[in-house]
Order: sequence, then C-alpha cells, then structure tokens
Amino acid sequence: MSGSDPQRVSQWLASRNPRLQPAMLASRGAQYRSFAAALDAGLAGKPVAAVPSAAAISGKDGTSAAAAADAALKAAGSDRDKLIQTLIANPILGATSVMDLALGHSGYNPLDPAQAGNYAAYIAYVTDIVKAPFFHLNYSDTKNLHQKSDNWDTLIGNIVELFEGIQGQDQSRIVTGLKQLAHTATSTSDKEEKLNVFSQQAISVNTSQITVGIYYSSVSMIEHDGKHTTRQADYIVNRAFLTFYTETWPQFAPMVADAKIASANDWLKSMSSK
Repeated sequence: MSGSDPQRVSQWLASRNPRLQPAMLASRGAQYRSFAAALDAGLAGKPVAAVPSAAAISGKDGTSAAAAADAALKAAGSDRDKLIQTLIANPILGATSVMDLALGHSGYNPLDPAQAGNYAAYIAYVTDIVKAPFFHLNYSDTKNLHQKSDNWDTLIGNIVELFEGIQGQDQSRIVTGLKQLAHTATSTSDKEEKLNVFSQQAISVNTSQITVGIYYSSVSMIEHDGKHTTRQADYIVNRAFLTFYTETWPQFAPMVADAKIASANDWLKSMSSK
C-alpha cells in the first residue's frame, strides 16, 4: 500500500467540510467502479423500508485503543496542538473521524432507519468511505447465503460467519446487536412484510493495524407475536474490507482535525440504530 496522496486528501476533506468549497474527487480505477456497481445488491427501484445499522470496535487491541484514544481526546480539550498530537498518537480516531465525515456528507441517518431516502443515502455513505483516500480497499465481494430456517435469530449466526477477522467475544456482541436491529426495523403489524437492509460496521485494531469491515444484506421481514421471520431462502451479503493508512496518517491528522474529530464512543453512538 502506497498510502494517501496529499492532493486527494485535501480534495476529499474540502468536499465534506461545509466551510470549504466542494472539490471533485479523482477516480480510483476499475476496482472501485466495480464495487460501486455492485453496491445496491439488486435492489435498485425496490422500496426499502429501513436501513438499521450496528457498529462495533473489535480486534485484540480494539477496546483498549478506543478507551485510551477517547481519554486522551478529552484531556486535550480545545487546544488545537494537543488535539493534533492526540490524533497522531491514536490513529483509531482517524478512522472514526473520517467515517463520521462521510456519514454527515451522505445524509444517511442510522438513528432513524426508516427515514425517507435512507437507502440511497446509505449507498452514498459506503461508496464515500471506499473512495476516501485514507483507506485502502483490500477487497469487496458478495456472498450467496441459503437459509432453510425462516427465523431471524438463526439467520444472524450464518450471516456473521461471513464477517472477516471477527471472532469470539466480538462476534457474540455483533450477533446480539444484529438481533436487536430486527426490533428496530419491523413494525408492530404482523400483516405487512417489509424489505430492510441490515448494516454492520466494525473497526478492528490489532497491534498497529486498523481495518474496517462493512457488511450488509437485504432481508424481507415480518414480525408476529414478537418473533421476526422472513420468507426468503437466499440472501446476498455484501462485504467490503479496508485498511486505514496508519503510515501516512500523521501527515494528514492536522487537516482532519480542522474538519471534524469524532471519538470512538461518538462513532459507535452515531452508527448504532436503537
């Protein structure tokens, strides 16, 4: 990985900072065009009722890195020099801040999953992260999943098995979060089946490497007597796996600091539907 290009970083931040003039993004080639073309999972033109989201910080060092970064951020207060040094020393804040900037620019609202236009905004959000010059797209693909049971809780386990690099306790927390999303997405009516797009994002920290996994799948779901079921048998799980450019991050931390800083906890809150 060659790292970020200064001009592209400047352009990307300028177009997402309302205080600055928008700028055009450079193309990132066939790999990114292919990813963008496959994003809608065949849902173009279909009414999506809600796009609930769950978020997690995982990995061997994820919990400790997030806690240390947020504590340092709080201690820095409003002192710009201290904030910049905090960002440089805690690159997880780079990942959370860049993703938060993309969220604000896209218009996607995880806190109101049924908001009008949320599906199109979500696609714009994912595309923006993949295009962001702070990340290297390791791969993106779609996985076909055949599910015999119509029970959402059973389906969740099979979907999470497709999440790369997430294991053990982290996986258990993600399963719990996705189960809760069913309650967020479905109405109290047991007569209407609704199409939902369930999204899971995970920032993983292992030693000095920071990766981001984005996973989502469309599910037609109905609620009856508190149980969530689906008549589907086949699913497409879309996956994108990215690496944050930690090597070049110190060079660009001051630019991000001037745009917006999002703590790890703030990112988790903003990306987690209730």
